[in-house]
Amino acid sequence: MTTHHGWSGSPALRLAVQLPPTARAGVVLCPPLGQEGVIAYRTLRLLADGLEARGVASVRYDPSGRGDSADDGDPDAQVRSARAAAAVLRRSGVERIAFVGLASAALVAAAAVGDDDALVVWDAPASGRAWLRRQRALATITIGPDRIVDGVESLVGIDLGPAETAVVGALAYAPRSATTVAVVRPGAVPPRGLGPVEVLEVDGTAELLDGTSIDARIPADAVDAVVGRLDAWAPATAAPTTPPALDEVLDVDDRVSERVLRIGPDGLFAVETVSSAQDEDAPVVLLHNGGAEHRTGAVDYQVALARTLARDGARVVRVDRRGTGESSDVRADEDAFLFAQEWVDDQHEVVAALRVPSERLAIVGMCAGAWLAGRAVDEHPRLVVEISPNDYRRTPAAPGSYAGSAQAVADASRLRRALRAPYNRLVPARVRDAIARRGALGGVVGHLGPIVEHGTDVVVVAAPEDIERFERYGGRRAVRRWGAKVSVVEVPDGDHALFSPAMRRAVVTEVRSRIAETFPAWAVAG
Repeated sequence: MTTHHGWSGSPALRLAVQLPPTARAGVVLCPPLGQEGVIAYRTLRLLADGLEARGVASVRYDPSGRGDSADDGDPDAQVRSARAAAAVLRRSGVERIAFVGLASAALVAAAAVGDDDALVVWDAPASGRAWLRRQRALATITIGPDRIVDGVESLVGIDLGPAETAVVGALAYAPRSATTVAVVRPGAVPPRGLGPVEVLEVDGTAELLDGTSIDARIPADAVDAVVGRLDAWAPATAAPTTPPALDEVLDVDDRVSERVLRIGPDGLFAVETVSSAQDEDAPVVLLHNGGAEHRTGAVDYQVALARTLARDGARVVRVDRRGTGESSDVRADEDAFLFAQEWVDDQHEVVAALRVPSERLAIVGMCAGAWLAGRAVDEHPRLVVEISPNDYRRTPAAPGSYAGSAQAVADASRLRRALRAPYNRLVPARVRDAIARRGALGGVVGHLGPIVEHGTDVVVVAAPEDIERFERYGGRRAVRRWGAKVSVVEVPDGDHALFSPAMRRAVVTEVRSRIAETFPAWAVAG
C-alpha cells in the first residue's frame, strides 16, 4: 500500500492519503472523537487498505487542534477538517467522494458531507446530545467529579471547551437523497434523523469499541462489508490521480516544528519535534504511549508534552511501536505486542537510529510504555520517567498473550466469574500478591535494578491506585536501596489513563522539571 504522510491547510491537518495511480472514487475516513478514535485507529487503517485494493482512494486525518495537527481553538474544527480532507482528495484528481464515520465520527461525517456525496455511518449515536450524555456518564465514573476545570470539560479521551461542547451537542442528522448507508450492530436501528436509509447489519463492532485499547479486536467481517458496499458504490471507471501536495514540516509556531520520521528496518512511524533555538548537543527525549495506543492518545498529552519540551530546548520523538498507529502492516488478526520482546526491540531500533549518546538520552513512558522505558538497559539513558506503571515483569510476554488474557477476563466464562469473588474473599491479599509476583507481574526491585545500576535516574509519577501497586510489589524497598536514584511522585487526584486534567498537568510539569534538572546546560527559558 502507498500512503502519503504530511500536513496540509491552515490550521494544518496531519494527513495520511492512500492514493492509487488511478482511482475510481475517494473516501474521507473521519476519526471518532476521544478514546473511540484511539481504539479504532488500526481498524480505519485496515479499511483504507481494503479500499485501495479496490482502486478507491482514501484520506485519514487528525482534525486541527487534535492529534498531530496544528493548534486550533475553532469549535467547528471537526466538521471543517473533514471538508478540508475531502478537498485534498479532489485536488488529487478524485471526483466522487464518500464520507465514512464510525461511532461519534458519524455525526461529523453527516455534518460535513455534500449533497452529492455518499455517506456511511457506522454504529452511529442517535445525536450529538445523546453522545455527550453517554460520554459524561462514562467520564464521571472514570475520571470523577473534578473533570471540569475553567469551563473545559474532560470526557474519556477528549477535552471540550464550552463552545465546542455546544457545537458537538447540536450535531444531528438530516434526510438525504444521495447514497446513504447505516452500518449497525445486529438488531440495532439507524438514527431516526437520517430517515429511510439502506441498513447493513454487521458483527464485531462491540468487540472493537466496547472495551479498552488492550482488548479491542479489529472486526474483519465488518470492514470487508463496508469496503464491499463502497466498492459497489464507486464508478467502474478510474481516473488518473496526482500525488497530494503535502507539507513535510509543520511549523507549530515561530519556534517549534515537527516532521515525520521512518525509523529502523521495520520503518517505525514517528514524529520529531524540534526548536529553532535548539543546541546541537540538546537532550533527546523519547516518548512511549501507553497500552496498545499510538503516539497521541490520552487527550494528546504526548503532543503537548513534546511541543513544550521542544520550546525548552530538547529534541523530542514520539513513536508508534509495531502494531500501533502507522507502524507495521495492519491485519485483522494481528498480535498485540504488549509487554513483548518486539517492543523492546523497537526501542533498540529507535535509539540506535537517533544516534544520541546515553548521557543525553531520556525515555518517558506511560503504562506499558513505562515498562518499556524500564527495559532500556542496553541504552542506559540518563533519565527514565515511568508514568502510571503497573507491571514489573522481567521476562517479556509472548506476542498476543497479554491482550489474550485481557480478553479472557472480559469474556470470562460463567464459572470463572463465579469463582473470582470467592478467591478474592478467601485468599489473603498478601498471598495473591505473592502469586502475582512469581508470575507475570514481577517486582519493582527486579524491574528497576538493571537500569539504576547502569547509572540511570528513575522517576515514577502515578495516581494512588498505581502507587499502591508500586509499594505492594516492592517499591519502598527499591527507594530504600537506591535512595535519590529512584524518586516517586504521587498525584492524589490523578488517574491511571491520564484522562483527568489534574493528572496530565502533573505529568507535563514533572517531566518538564526533571528534564531541566537532569540536563541543565541545555535548558532554555520556556
